Amino acid sequence: MAGAFHGVGEPEVVLNVGVSGPGVVLNAVRKIPNAPFDELATTIKHTAFKVTRSGELVGREAARRLGIPFGIVDLSLAPTPAVGDSVADILEAMGLERVGTHGTTAALAMLNDAVKKGGAMASSHVGGLSGAFIPVSEDAGMIRAVEEDALHLDKLEAMTCVCSVGLDMIAIPGDTSAETIAAIIADEAAIGMINKKTTAVRVIPVPGKKVGETVVFGGLLGYAPIMDVNKYSSDLFVKRGGRIPAPIHSLNN
Repeated sequence: MAGAFHGVGEPEVVLNVGVSGPGVVLNAVRKIPNAPFDELATTIKHTAFKVTRSGELVGREAARRLGIPFGIVDLSLAPTPAVGDSVADILEAMGLERVGTHGTTAALAMLNDAVKKGGAMASSHVGGLSGAFIPVSEDAGMIRAVEEDALHLDKLEAMTCVCSVGLDMIAIPGDTSAETIAAIIADEAAIGMINKKTTAVRVIPVPGKKVGETVVFGGLLGYAPIMDVNKYSSDLFVKRGGRIPAPIHSLNN
């Protein structure tokens, strides 16, 4: 877990706490369907504050009983396939007919920012990623959006520019070439590199499956419709080899 990485100066044993709560945020957003953006953001911040504060109080008491130092609280809106536990549902409650339509990236950026602001005020030690995750197979609302042709791989890539992770739990056709997958990873690496943020790629080529079919992972991993990849080749680009030079940051100093 992101909050569990130890560095120089960290104790040998420490208790870190991860709290979630998409359902709590969803209920708060649904109560103010016509509120302006600033009021909506404030409501999300207040809700994130309460969830984070609860996690810190429980974590500190657990650490006291165990006799070990308390570490950090990671407030990440991590969805599950359960109904009412979806980040996509929150975005749709903000006013989107379906996740993937125009405005989705802006709504996600606002949600992620408000969650981080609320969490930062609630805990003396916020860590981990502390934002909104957008896995496809683990989020019932994301699955619905893909099945209804509202959400595609390109839009998910755009959303990774403003969320806490990258392309996550996306099933693709089993015959997708290694070069295409390498190019998908390169795109996400570029987003993370230029924007100084966390990005990753968890795409799953499913042998024998085609676009429109479904793969079932089970449990918290849920199920996923097979999503299409771009039909045009990236082979020559990927096969150039070598290294893409690191970006220059000194002009930002």
